[in-house]
Amino acid sequence: MLIFVSDLHLRPGARAHLGRAEQFARFWERIDRRRYGQAAKLCLVGDVFDLVRANDWQNGALRPYHDPSGLEPPVVDLVTRTIAAEQDFFAAVRSKVEQGALEVLYVVGNHDRLLHHAPRARAAVRAAFGMPGGESPFPSEARFPEYGVLAYHGHVADRLCHDPDGGAPISDMIAAELIIRFPAEIRRALSIDHPRLDDIDDVRPIVAVPTWVRTLARTEEHRFGSDIGRVWARLVEEFLENRHVKEWFKAHHQRLRVDFAQRVKLLLQLSSRRNPREDSRLHTLHDLFFKLFEGRFARAGLKALERPENQGLRYVVNGHTHFAAMTPLGMVGDRQACYFNIGTWRPIHQLGNVARKSPAFLAYDAMAYLAFFNPNDSLGREFEWWQGAVASRAKE
Repeated sequence: MLIFVSDLHLRPGARAHLGRAEQFARFWERIDRRRYGQAAKLCLVGDVFDLVRANDWQNGALRPYHDPSGLEPPVVDLVTRTIAAEQDFFAAVRSKVEQGALEVLYVVGNHDRLLHHAPRARAAVRAAFGMPGGESPFPSEARFPEYGVLAYHGHVADRLCHDPDGGAPISDMIAAELIIRFPAEIRRALSIDHPRLDDIDDVRPIVAVPTWVRTLARTEEHRFGSDIGRVWARLVEEFLENRHVKEWFKAHHQRLRVDFAQRVKLLLQLSSRRNPREDSRLHTLHDLFFKLFEGRFARAGLKALERPENQGLRYVVNGHTHFAAMTPLGMVGDRQACYFNIGTWRPIHQLGNVARKSPAFLAYDAMAYLAFFNPNDSLGREFEWWQGAVASRAKE
């Protein structure tokens, strides 16, 4: 039995209504009934550790988008403290490995990409999960011919979160200079500590963050609303003047056209304006981004299956977007192919923008997995795709 899970985003201080150990217990209860005494193989498809959105980066001059050759010490520290903070979760997984009931594999995504440059951190990750291999590199993709599966994180199809030249993506800069800083700057500037401030880390998609800030400014007490907007506007201004950010925009600008980099900049600039009429323009930009993303990952998966080294594979498994999905691709060779996104194990604040009024966000805890059964499965099953969500009642 081969199982895929993605996007746990473990890091020191990360908040979740449902503990990771409790999530794993629920997960294992389902898996244990389906493996019929045989060892299961669990493939973690990226962003299990979040080495980008940790508050620690604000305590010094280093940032996750800096030259990775000098970032191993803080990465090792982040991984070590994350393992300590989530010791119950890692102990639960490791116990199944030690019992021979589970084997763990690790594929790197964009939020844990710095593991590529931190051998000691990789050794710590392997020890925590009970995996062999020590400091040896983690792969960016994995193939399972016996199941017909190709697995990779999925961020390679997202221009916000992947730089094909190997540099730091703009999402790392947005995380470090906007998302991490915003709650701290609000608390410092306004002396308030509203629990919703930290929800910015759970907003999906990431391009909806500016709208979430504007929504928060409208729904907070009147005396704070405009101040929240001013803090965000100042952070956006500083972000656009950041040397690394300016270099990224320059490198990704295409002459004589409104390119992706310009759309990102426009979205941020509009978010910093305090005119409510700008919400309609933000809606339009969100729709444009969604249309650009819609189908992008499935099409990228189809192209991946068509590469010579993937001949004979028919399933593509991604994470990254935090939204679980299954998309039939049609025929690849002489067999039906399918794309899967396996979602996340974390809280989500998801933008609702179908109703053309003020935007709103639905909050829930998500959990999903995808399992492929052995070819000799007694019930003739090939795969099982499962997703769940838990939403708490809003306080009156």
